[in-house]
Amino acid sequence: MNNNLLFFCLAFAVLILSAVTICVAPLINKADDSISNWGNLNCQKEKDEYDYKEKNNVYTTDGLKKSAKREVDQCYNKNAMHDLEYTSLIMDIVFGFICTTLGLLHYFNVGKSIEKISGLIGLITGAIIAIITCIYVGYSASLFNNGVIKGLDKLYPNKAYLKWEDGKYVHNYDEDKVSDDPDIVYAKYRDLGKKQYNYDSDLHKSLQDSDSEASGCQRHDYTSYTNRQKYGSKDCEYIWETSISNVSVDYKYAYDRWLTAIILSVFIVACGLGLAVFGFLLFKNSGSSGGSGHVPVK
Repeated sequence: MNNNLLFFCLAFAVLILSAVTICVAPLINKADDSISNWGNLNCQKEKDEYDYKEKNNVYTTDGLKKSAKREVDQCYNKNAMHDLEYTSLIMDIVFGFICTTLGLLHYFNVGKSIEKISGLIGLITGAIIAIITCIYVGYSASLFNNGVIKGLDKLYPNKAYLKWEDGKYVHNYDEDKVSDDPDIVYAKYRDLGKKQYNYDSDLHKSLQDSDSEASGCQRHDYTSYTNRQKYGSKDCEYIWETSISNVSVDYKYAYDRWLTAIILSVFIVACGLGLAVFGFLLFKNSGSSGGSGHVPVK
């Protein structure tokens, strides 16, 4: 397989992958209301408030200070991810189209005189594609893996809020570490694909049965349960909130789009690097007979 054909294939792969990624990208397509406004977040205001509270010793514990600092950092990361998602994918599809066109021309031995220029364009644009898309992947993957969703409590796989364990009801996190890191009580973006944050058919059916545990073991106030609760004559192994979100799959939809965009973007980075390599080879070997797609018939 000659350099011209590989150059064309890699450029075409960048073009197609970029087009598909644009169609699934979470921010471009506003996959969920919780992430749709990331481009409009006023991070400077949050930073100023954090600086003021830190200066005046408002944070009573290191945990609260750590949580506030993380929120400021996440805000800037969300702004950056929003801008990079638009910038990187638009540049990828434009550069991919340009290089695909050049690669196709040279494969059919058209424009032989500008082959060196085409190779240089491929080298530069391939490097830009790889670098800017890699930065986007870095921000996106970091937020996806570590980002905390304030207000979305961490639940057990069956959507329960509390579980009876060692003689008391406990949450689905290490309660002894809350003072050091208050954010562990919340779910992360990487958790959005789990069934406890989306529609659960088994739980939905159970809630229709007044004799079921899910129906009888619901938390009707915000007190901490110290004694074993019962439903009928049976003990409650779990406690559910009365306002169980159990009708939507929006979080799963956003999770799938986000993860798909990250995976596809990694492939775009790889193709961008390959495009830069074969652009360099095309630039270096321009004019040689081995670089053309077809040998002219004499």
